[in-house]
Amino acid sequence: MTDRLYYSDSYLSEFEAHVVQGKQAGKIFEVRLDRTAFYPTSGGQPHDLGSMEGYPVVEVVEGPDGNIIHRLEHRPPTTRVRCQVHWPRRFDHMQQHTGQHILSQSFIRVASLATVGFHLSEGYSTIDLEAAEVGPDALRSAEDLANSIVYQNRSVTPQLVSPDEAARLNLRKPSQRKGTLRVVTIDDFDVSACGGTHVRQTGEIGGIFINRVERVNRRTRVEFVCGERSLHSHRRRSGDLDRIAKGLSVASQDAPDRVEKQTQEIKTLHKRLKARDEWLAELLAQDLFEQAPSMEGVRMVKHQFEGEERGFLTLLAQRLLACGPCWVLLGNGGEQAQLLLARSESLAGDLRPVMKECSLMISGRGGGSPALVQGGGGDPSQLGNALDCAARRVEALANG
Repeated sequence: MTDRLYYSDSYLSEFEAHVVQGKQAGKIFEVRLDRTAFYPTSGGQPHDLGSMEGYPVVEVVEGPDGNIIHRLEHRPPTTRVRCQVHWPRRFDHMQQHTGQHILSQSFIRVASLATVGFHLSEGYSTIDLEAAEVGPDALRSAEDLANSIVYQNRSVTPQLVSPDEAARLNLRKPSQRKGTLRVVTIDDFDVSACGGTHVRQTGEIGGIFINRVERVNRRTRVEFVCGERSLHSHRRRSGDLDRIAKGLSVASQDAPDRVEKQTQEIKTLHKRLKARDEWLAELLAQDLFEQAPSMEGVRMVKHQFEGEERGFLTLLAQRLLACGPCWVLLGNGGEQAQLLLARSESLAGDLRPVMKECSLMISGRGGGSPALVQGGGGDPSQLGNALDCAARRVEALANG
């Protein structure tokens, strides 16, 4: 069984080991060592990166037999190998994982909410809490408590214990592992069974900050950052806020209120525009319907617009169909071409083949039901020809 050096020393980044087994696996060479400081993907924490005799270690996994497999693009030249763990990535993972222990225990202390999932991603980490909703007061209290533990610079101690010893340690979450168990203790705060890598003192985490909360499958997912990630997060958010403030010509501290005010103004404007479009569609439908040629009491309305809002054609078609029996052929130009073909339910004919042919003329495609089809394309210059083609095809449909 591979001797896991990171169990006793997460800070070990250089070591030597013997190659116990090596084999080619496609384009990758897999190596098993007698001992390793490389952490394999496990428990929500990604694997370490680094090198073996100068060759990059691209992935580290735990095999089904419990041994650790190192994947390289090249075969090491010797059986006694010098290895180096990529330290910035390792320390980042140590900060995030220890921060997760503290944050999870904090949610238990302030809101009796247990963590049921953990994932450490490239730029952020998440925990899943066993609640569909967590209020802002609980979030703030948990974050405050977590950072107080960081600032107190408490010791973080890993140890291997027997099952009997583990049963007396009041673990935050019972472990299903058999035999000897690795337990990580944050002094007088949290005791967890964990095989991951951690800092020695909580002060090394730097800070624990909640960035976002969302509901996922009746649970609450809390996204957070620790250490250097929190610095990058702060700089990114601060830069975003400065750009927003500059665009609004206000001070950074006034930007949120201005955005909220403009959002409300936009909502009000959208309501007014919607009312205007409905009024305009009603008047325009009556006018177009009255002017449209009639074939045995059935009107054919054909009209082309330039630069109308995309939803206006649908609104106008609905109003036209309400005027009486008719065929509706509408187009809208601009950067993109838009086509809409419709017929009254009392009329027969499948408009989908018509749309298929006409949409090709504007270098696009479309679809819908036999009575209503819509399409779009990238060649507005052919929109008029497409509408003329549609008129001919619809006239053929109407004549049987």
